This record gives sequence, structure tokens and C-alpha cells, in this order.
Amino acid sequence: MNSRVLTITAIFIALLFINNQGALAGPADWLSSTPKKTDKDEFSEAGNDYRLNCTPCHGENGDGNGQLASSLSKPPRNHLDAKYMSGRTDEQLFKAISEGGAAVGKAEDMPPHNTTLSKGAIQGLVKYLRHLCDCQYKKK
Repeated sequence: MNSRVLTITAIFIALLFINNQGALAGPADWLSSTPKKTDKDEFSEAGNDYRLNCTPCHGENGDGNGQLASSLSKPPRNHLDAKYMSGRTDEQLFKAISEGGAAVGKAEDMPPHNTTLSKGAIQGLVKYLRHLCDCQYKKK
């Protein structure tokens, strides 16, 4: 390793352990100073996850008209359709995202996302879908 890489690495490590007063902090001090996520932060993360994982098929605004929509065996779900979406439980939406469309008897083109997204991220996407459709599950 050259000296520049070692210097940058040392600075990075030092910064990890320095608190906002400039003194060395122990692990407990560092953890207690870590800011908590807000609902706004989680919603923003869910929006980013949606853009990265869902918009190619479901479209930028969730209307089912993404760039890949025409190449799929079935049209992607329109997440703006409140009537349809309110007939699906959060658990059904979670399972579809987590295990893929085939797991809930829907399009096999939809891949499972449980290998690329955490459980919390998928829960965030379910909340994001509820925001898109402006609806909640309603028993029929």
C-alpha cells in the first residue's frame, strides 16, 4: 500500500472515533450520538428504493407504464389504482415484493426482492405503495 492510501485510511478511522467536541469517543458515545431516522427519512429511503427497483416496470409515478412494461408477459400493476390496491392487505403486498409475483399468483416476471432489500426496506415500500394509491386495505 502506498503512503497516501495509508494516510487516508488513518484519517478515516480517526474521524470515525472523534465526537463533535474533537475528543476521542468510546463506542457507547458514538452510538448515542447517532441520529435516529425520522418518518421523513424512512419515506425518502422507500421512495429511492421504489425508483431503483420498481419504476423500470411500474413507472416513475407508479401507473404501470415503466420502460420495461411492454416487454413483460403481463402489464405491471398500476399502483395508483386505489380500488385494486385497497383490496390487498399489507401482508399480500409485502409477500409480492419479498417473494415475487408468482408467490401471490400474479405475474411471474416480477422478481423476488428479499435478496436485495431488507425486511424493513420492504415494509417501507408497502407504506410507499399506500401513499401512491392513497388507500388502505378494506375488507370486501
